[in-house]
Amino acid sequence: MKCKQTQITLLLTGLLVLFATSHVCAKTINLRFSSPFPIMQTITGKIIQPWIEEIEKASEGKVKITLYPAGALGKAPAQFDIAEKGLADFSYHLADYTPGRFPLTSVFSLPFMVPSGEKVSEAMWKTFQKEAAYQKEYSKVKVLALFGHGGGNFYTVETPIKAMADFKGLKIRTANPSISKALNLWGAVPVAQPITQTYQSMQLGVLDGTVLPYEGMVVFKLNELAKYSTIGNLYTMPMMIVANKKKWNKLPADVQKLIEDTTGLQMSMAAGKAFDDMEIPFRKICLKKGMEETVLDAAEYQKMKDSTLSLREEWAKDMEAKGLPGNQILKTALELIGE
Repeated sequence: MKCKQTQITLLLTGLLVLFATSHVCAKTINLRFSSPFPIMQTITGKIIQPWIEEIEKASEGKVKITLYPAGALGKAPAQFDIAEKGLADFSYHLADYTPGRFPLTSVFSLPFMVPSGEKVSEAMWKTFQKEAAYQKEYSKVKVLALFGHGGGNFYTVETPIKAMADFKGLKIRTANPSISKALNLWGAVPVAQPITQTYQSMQLGVLDGTVLPYEGMVVFKLNELAKYSTIGNLYTMPMMIVANKKKWNKLPADVQKLIEDTTGLQMSMAAGKAFDDMEIPFRKICLKKGMEETVLDAAEYQKMKDSTLSLREEWAKDMEAKGLPGNQILKTALELIGE
């Protein structure tokens, strides 16, 4: 009898342990975050990683997020699909890596639309909030942040750019179709290629230079080759952090609130500011290595900017021809960046 009671006690104890373990497991929500870049990259290391730590701490262990950096779950152009299809629960994507997929978002890819990374990121998020047509581009995911880097500059291997006329004949890696058109206007030859191929192209003389922020020059080691930089504040690259919509809808309301309270405008502006802040040390690295920096004369800079204003009208007209509210989106974007 005593033996039987002991067996029952052991059985009940086992069931209680199993229930307790299952209960703990059920409370732990495991999520995956995909980034195309390594931890040393600004957004991955300065925004995403700290945000993950913040969420895990604030949720008191209820949420566990595993970061997969450096394209561990897929190459850069695949990042939006990775979130949309649920291969990861969150992803960090660059809009220009999937040309044509975010037509209205490309308003922020136009030349000279970048007062700063923080300001353009604020404008991106507020445009998204205000314009229903803009929101449709992201209808298959949950958008957590929209942002861009501070204005990209010009970097060359042999020929310094001190005036618009100096672009003539130079083969420059471009950032997007709008920047290609600007380079064409100045007499340069825009070359579209993945940034990962640019080091070899510059080294072999296939390219005379590139457009990038200082951060990109260091991350991709192009500062080892470029002898000259010209401050241009030319462009930004629209970026985003998105979540899989099905996974999002299944999250408990308190977890959704925690995530929403730490993303949106707050994260968007923080990401833009992180880019702004990191330009300072990355610029120092480039100049310390011997890069010679040129700041364009104010009149020359304005001349370059004025030469590209027709591209804004062309962009709006192209959007309208596609049945999209290009004029309205351009008007909103310009108002929000302060023009």
